[in-house]
Amino acid sequence: MNNFLKIFFTTLFIVHCSSDASSENILTYNLESDINEASNGSSNETTSDDGSNETTSGLSLELMFSYDNQTSSYSTLFENYSRSLIIHTPPSFDYLSESLPLLFVLHGYTSRASYIRQYSGFDQIADEERFIVVYVQGITDSYGNTGWNVDLIPSFSEVNDVSFFEALIEYFSLIYNIDKSKIYSSGMSLGGFMSYRLACELDEINSIGSVTGSMSGYYQCNPPKKTSVIQFHGINDATVPYDGNAWSNGVIEVHNFWKNHNQCQSQTENTLADFNGDNEFTTHLISTNCDENKNVELYSLEGEGHTWWKKSWGHDINTSELIWQFFQDQQ
Repeated sequence: MNNFLKIFFTTLFIVHCSSDASSENILTYNLESDINEASNGSSNETTSDDGSNETTSGLSLELMFSYDNQTSSYSTLFENYSRSLIIHTPPSFDYLSESLPLLFVLHGYTSRASYIRQYSGFDQIADEERFIVVYVQGITDSYGNTGWNVDLIPSFSEVNDVSFFEALIEYFSLIYNIDKSKIYSSGMSLGGFMSYRLACELDEINSIGSVTGSMSGYYQCNPPKKTSVIQFHGINDATVPYDGNAWSNGVIEVHNFWKNHNQCQSQTENTLADFNGDNEFTTHLISTNCDENKNVELYSLEGEGHTWWKKSWGHDINTSELIWQFFQDQQ
């Protein structure tokens, strides 16, 4: 990648992505408050005597703290990098009697797993629909920024995120008895880029969802199988432009890539109701009749920028609910 573009891209993301969602001050959720909240909780995980959760997958998760009986934060060492994640299981989960879907949720550039856990609301959906949700923390680079290696930001170029997710999938298969046919990833902004990369490289991923993310213009995607994809993007997004640029593919181009890869034969488009009454509309592009019953969908939001959409924040849609509904419909 051209060095100037790399530096420009990093600067652009620092300016625009200090918060994952413009409709609410996500940065009011900080690590100190997370730890204070966790101090009153307890873990429902089975751990070894030293507080770690051992597995033959190669990962050893060490309990950091617990938010409540269903939610705990863990750390691990992977390829000389300290990694962390928040695991939430639905009420009364018993791995001996249930094999549940697994959803990875990935934060944006400069953000944190705890923030996207707060604003996405996937804990509540997981409790109702019964799946395991894992909020994975990206690496902190030498500049103090968090993110993912998606072949865009040079300070993350040495991080093997894809192999880390492979190890996580093996871990959850062994320890949590997940349904290996229902492994999903969704993410905001750079977390959306990372979800696309997982779909491009991992056979284990069933479907992915991207909110304001895209696919790197410098990355060659060669998916190992057919994969269902759902994308949400504001037409006025100034951080990851809807029509793309030198380092990011336009969202229509991305939709067409997966439509062609999945060999979809039909396409429809409809306009959603103007829920918030602002006279700006959301269009829903759907590519169907694809190989292996896959689907590719795109929600394009007029007048919207770089955010996570929720009706309670005054938007026309509830992003998280639509993502899970889409995942449920996939095979």
